[in-house]
Amino acid sequence: MSPEGEQRRARTAVQHSEPGPRLVETLELVEAFSAVARSRGDVFRTIERLTDLRYGELEALTAVSAGADHHREVARRTGQVDAAAAATVEGLVRRGMLAPHHHPEAPDEYSEPTLVHLTPAGAVALQQAEALQVRLLDSALSTLGDEETERLREAVHHVGDRLERADGPRHPALLSSVADAS
Repeated sequence: MSPEGEQRRARTAVQHSEPGPRLVETLELVEAFSAVARSRGDVFRTIERLTDLRYGELEALTAVSAGADHHREVARRTGQVDAAAAATVEGLVRRGMLAPHHHPEAPDEYSEPTLVHLTPAGAVALQQAEALQVRLLDSALSTLGDEETERLREAVHHVGDRLERADGPRHPALLSSVADAS
């Protein structure tokens, strides 16, 4: 099934399903996750301001550092459309964060190189952004006590494990449980 068909199926399943007995708890958690997402957005806006790199650029640098060497692969790993990833990669090349190179099996000095790699400047920028993220999270956690921090850690690990077991970002196991309930 295409991603669009899967999305329509999931939306229909959710729209036609009966709310579970823990709907109030679910809505409270949705609000809590929304607050976390807003806070995460604040963290990334701060990182953007301090590093002069947009979130999409940081994602692209991360993808390239993890092995993506073409804008299409950057798009796949970051969730961007190909054209947006190509523009992001091109901008990072202009800024010296990425450098182009030819495919090792097809070196043609007369053609444009289509692959990219992280430059030392890009690696430093990525390390700085990661360090800022750690410092900002550490600052937030410093407001919690030891027990609260441990409960938060356990809850985050538990939710993450549940979602990973649901088979990745589209969560087919979760979608099928909603579809079965409808």
